[in-house]
Amino acid sequence: MYQRSELKNLSILNHQEVVRVRGRVFSKKDCGRILFLIVRDGIDTLQAVLVKNKEGTDGQLSIGDYNLLRKIENESFIELIGTIYCAEQPVSACSQQSIELAISGYTILSRSVLDLPITLKEAAIKEDQKTESQDFSSIRYVKRLNNRILDLRTDLAQAIFRVNDGMLFCIQSYLRNYGFIEIKTPKLIGGASEGGADVFKVDYFGKPACLAQSPQLYKQMAIMGDFKRVFEIGPVFRAENSDTNRHLTEFIGVDLEMVIDQSYMEVVHLVYQLLLDLFDTLSKKYHREIAIIRSCFNLPPLTFASELVVIPFPDAVSFLKAYGKERGDFDDLSKEDEKQLGVIVKEKYHTDLYVITHYPSSVRPFYTMVDPNDGRYTHAYDFMLRGVEILSGAQRIHDYVSLSQRVAQLGIEPTTLDHYLNAFKYGAPPHAGVGMGLERMLKCFLGLPDVRYSSLFPRDPKRLYP
Repeated sequence: MYQRSELKNLSILNHQEVVRVRGRVFSKKDCGRILFLIVRDGIDTLQAVLVKNKEGTDGQLSIGDYNLLRKIENESFIELIGTIYCAEQPVSACSQQSIELAISGYTILSRSVLDLPITLKEAAIKEDQKTESQDFSSIRYVKRLNNRILDLRTDLAQAIFRVNDGMLFCIQSYLRNYGFIEIKTPKLIGGASEGGADVFKVDYFGKPACLAQSPQLYKQMAIMGDFKRVFEIGPVFRAENSDTNRHLTEFIGVDLEMVIDQSYMEVVHLVYQLLLDLFDTLSKKYHREIAIIRSCFNLPPLTFASELVVIPFPDAVSFLKAYGKERGDFDDLSKEDEKQLGVIVKEKYHTDLYVITHYPSSVRPFYTMVDPNDGRYTHAYDFMLRGVEILSGAQRIHDYVSLSQRVAQLGIEPTTLDHYLNAFKYGAPPHAGVGMGLERMLKCFLGLPDVRYSSLFPRDPKRLYP
């Protein structure tokens, strides 16, 4: 038995070497006496060639074998044995353009049905360019999501989720290198973790419960358990009826919390460096995958300033008003505001990545530290990328009395937060943190038109399958 080789590892160095490979039948072309079969493994493709020989020729596959492979259904999973040869001319239809495989043996491991609900050639057609203002409305892409298993086999999906994996690995490695430990917090909880009514309610043995909107309260409680730096990567649930190109009802949250020394800006600078290192590493390590994605969508390169650009919220409001935007000084930023601000900051500071600080206290959760010098604002911040908010954070109130007063001020029933509030009775260090959605950050980094592209099996207000 020949040792199995990966398609991606073959090259002209394997010339005249007999190998065994596996993959899916992507396409076939029968030229009467020669069969060209393209086999695919992920984003790698190789052309295999079978010559029709007369019956009884020693050591050759029969005409029956030729006819069977000629008719085999696309997407069937097969194993081929053959000799690698340097191609006489580049095989433009394959990623392996300099070599081809002369088939001497085969095994059909699993046959596909003949009539596929979508073909990979159909799914691989480039999407029409979409603007950020458009809702998710591609009928063709909805069909692809309905048949997600086939859609995941396309070069585009394969490339996106390889970058997704790299993003997760880089974030975990970076945080661990800076003293963070990874925790896992409950997803079944007794009350809303972020406040408000946007929760999925469940019956917990006859008692009301809900799915966690974030690990916010628990990661703070971990800090009070004297874990000085913690992070969690896990599912987050938001019952927001928002059918837009940036919202999901279930997504992967990347949350971190840390003790601070002097200022919440310690967290801001740590996260900024994390993002710079992350984007640089991904751009270098996954250049092939990014090139595939760029061939499908308009992917302008990211631009960064030499130093972090910080825009206090009042300045952001002033920028918008100077460009003719009518809005209140303490209104939260809308999606359109963020997009316009991204254009303004790009023109003024030449960067796609910046942070807005000092959000109004009226638009932030109860646990956010209010600015002691101006109670109208907070020690809260959002990171923006390509005019979209990719993560939100703040310094937290760490004093029990102040936190209790804030809860009462906002009309929140304190009994729903007993375990959280009681933790502050025993002393809490100053701390701050951030929460980000992995899929949205991947969307913005890659320039994808919709966040569903960056979710393996997306959940939105209209989709609960597959």
